[in-house]
Amino acid sequence: MQMQDMEHILKILTLAENAGRIGIVLGPESGDTELLAAHALKERLGEKAVVLNAPEHLQDRWSHMFKKERPQKEFALVLDTDTNPVDELRYEKEGGKLRIFLSPQHELTKDAFQLEHRYMPSDMIIALGFANETDITRTLETDTPLKNTAALINLSHIPSEALKKDALPSTNKWDIGAMKLWSRALLRSYVEDKNTVFWAFLPKEDFQKTNQPTSILPALLAHMGVVMELPPLRLILWQDQDFPANNVHILVSGTDPDVVMQIAQAAETSVTNGNLTIRGFANFSEAEVEMRKLLKSIKPEA
Repeated sequence: MQMQDMEHILKILTLAENAGRIGIVLGPESGDTELLAAHALKERLGEKAVVLNAPEHLQDRWSHMFKKERPQKEFALVLDTDTNPVDELRYEKEGGKLRIFLSPQHELTKDAFQLEHRYMPSDMIIALGFANETDITRTLETDTPLKNTAALINLSHIPSEALKKDALPSTNKWDIGAMKLWSRALLRSYVEDKNTVFWAFLPKEDFQKTNQPTSILPALLAHMGVVMELPPLRLILWQDQDFPANNVHILVSGTDPDVVMQIAQAAETSVTNGNLTIRGFANFSEAEVEMRKLLKSIKPEA
């Protein structure tokens, strides 16, 4: 990536303005150009942007111009609950010690646990200096987690001519049918609760007329949140054409994982890839009433 392309790159990155935390990640082969580009992006995007993993030798070389970036990492104790199911988890602080208690369904050994040391999750990642997608995926999984995989912008090895077209990079290439479904969702949508909740409704006819599977919804909703300004909590109520009864479900997603987790706990269901689905309502009205009850249950008392 050439420095003369930065003006065009910054136009592309206007979609990042709604992200709360933006991580700028450098690939293993990054050099001076990538570090300078990272700091140019950081200056443009402001305090919410953080250069996460700049190599120490590059930071030393440019320390006369830029303050060294040493963002804090988090530790996580990881247990594969598919292999080792757990019924209950709690923790206690006592005598200067933190104890984590698990109620496993089967006997556990210390080998079942892993200790991870990673940066805090970002709402968006801007990647520079990566030779291939495999390196990016590995870095995201092991060091720089991303809340929404659709919010990855890879600016590694982008030709200058492509940037001059001012085209927005897309992590998903949607066909016409998918875009029609997107449009139908927006037509049947509204925002409420002081612009904090986005509601959309998709009857089975919308999937039939656009020839789209219901499995597209999580990716479609995630990408909507990247290219347009949506409230932090996003709800799609949709009807499954493959079932004759109790076929209205609710897809819940959002930018605050704590809120999504609270809803999951209240609904007694699980979160998968940052989303949860609440299933089995007779009609849209029943689903909406139940969703409003769940939202009310997680609100703090006034």
